[in-house]
Amino acid sequence: MFRDREEAGRLLIELLKKYKIDKEKTVILAIPRGGVPVAYEVSKKLGIPFSLVITKKLAPLRDPEAAFGAIAPDGSQVIDEVYMKYMGVSSSELEIVRENALKEIKNRIIKYLNGKEPNLEGKDVIIIDDGIATGYTAIAAAMYVKNKGANNVYLATPVCPTDSIPRVKKYFDDVFFYEKSDSPFFAVGAVYEDFHQVSDQDMFFIIEEAKKNGLFYI
Repeated sequence: MFRDREEAGRLLIELLKKYKIDKEKTVILAIPRGGVPVAYEVSKKLGIPFSLVITKKLAPLRDPEAAFGAIAPDGSQVIDEVYMKYMGVSSSELEIVRENALKEIKNRIIKYLNGKEPNLEGKDVIIIDDGIATGYTAIAAAMYVKNKGANNVYLATPVCPTDSIPRVKKYFDDVFFYEKSDSPFFAVGAVYEDFHQVSDQDMFFIIEEAKKNGLFYI
């Protein structure tokens, strides 16, 4: 059990310290919202600037929590077509879901990043979330980051299920995780004592703190 996301971030730091990271050419990208407190802890301790990579899950209109994939700002997407068909999602519904997701992503880029996506050309990128389940959002983020010209792209997360590791490794140059779970009923929140929803207010506070400390990458 992790006490909270901040503790999870500190434990990730110990893992990442074992690897030679060129701080001058590396950027941390947090997946909002849960990945932001984790990423900021890593950013502070390692002195690597961080920003956000905003992705959105793709889910049936009638069941927003049942994700069958994810999409990134440039339209990069990963879809489990078997699961999508099992849930009865048609191609026409998929297009509606995609358009809705892209609109939401655009709104969040305006809200959190003042409409400006970070420049990743030639950068090594560490993508951080508070945990992964299916890995869809992390994979969509990796596709997007590589399309933006990043060199090496890594995933760092406190916890992930064992069966998702091979899936995400196909898209990342390396994957770092503190714990893995073999539970068939795995849920990220189950490994945190405090897994409260990160609010917009929390997000803005962290971003402003990072800016004051010269750690927010623009």
